[in-house]
Amino acid sequence: MPGSLIVGDWVEILSAEEILRTLDERGTMESLPFMPEMLPFIGRRFQVFKRATKTCDTISKQGFRRVNDTVMLEGLRCDGSSHGECQAGCLLFWKESWLRKVPAGTNVEFASAHAKGAGNQQDSAYHELAARVKRVVQVESDDEPTYMCLITEMKKASLPMAWWDIRHYWADVTCGNRTLKEVVRALLLDIFNWAQKKRGGVGFPYMEPGLLKKTPVVNLNLQPGDLVRIKKPDDIMKTLDGDGKTRGLRFDVGMFRYCEGEYRVVTRAYRLIDQKTGKMIHMTEQAPCIMLDGVLCHADYQKLCPRTEYLFWREAWLDKVS
Repeated sequence: MPGSLIVGDWVEILSAEEILRTLDERGTMESLPFMPEMLPFIGRRFQVFKRATKTCDTISKQGFRRVNDTVMLEGLRCDGSSHGECQAGCLLFWKESWLRKVPAGTNVEFASAHAKGAGNQQDSAYHELAARVKRVVQVESDDEPTYMCLITEMKKASLPMAWWDIRHYWADVTCGNRTLKEVVRALLLDIFNWAQKKRGGVGFPYMEPGLLKKTPVVNLNLQPGDLVRIKKPDDIMKTLDGDGKTRGLRFDVGMFRYCEGEYRVVTRAYRLIDQKTGKMIHMTEQAPCIMLDGVLCHADYQKLCPRTEYLFWREAWLDKVS
């Protein structure tokens, strides 16, 4: 039943035939695409990681948007294999209509008899589903592919959320996304920043703009598995320009929580899809985005957005640990 899944529930991804019945000719349901990267998980069971109660508007930058009847599943991230090898590693969004809740007490390690073979690539429904969702992955324009994915379509698949509407916070508590303590803190912070804006004051947290006109190029040649230490905030500030960026990448206040911690490199990313245009952004060898294990957007200052995306780091903000 849509809207009933909460964090920790076990679900079974429906068969190809069942999912096909929910999709339009573009391979979407309520504008949210079922992507080729989701095909290998058909018929398997996973635990609900978060409910997508809302999302940051990363396309037009106009606040936050409400998302209905959608969840993210534990450990399921896009590998970019059908999207030009994009390396963003975004969590996959699943419509509840593509899932079946596993009854309590059921052995969650095995798919039901009904779903056996649901992801079988010899199955005709699987082939039909694969063909439909792969047709819309890219459109050639000016000899450059334009990609459609969960993130590029998120604005179409969501609804505007008024700045004063706080019902999403209660939804975060009831579905298990957040504790009551976390929500109260976020709500108080919203009120404080609203009051500061009205009186012309400074919001929290405040980050001083950088002073550089030309930011440094630092190449540590970091590779997956390398151990790094994130620099102190003061040292990172010395690498930023007036827009708070180093080589075009913004250092966000939500990244302060990880400063001075040690983490392993997950990805040295050179290819990321522009969420607004659908075009691939290609980065140079000298300025990749570094992604670190467990270093994810906690959204402390973004209304507790549940997308849990990887944070991107410049090598100028890191020290390699011998």
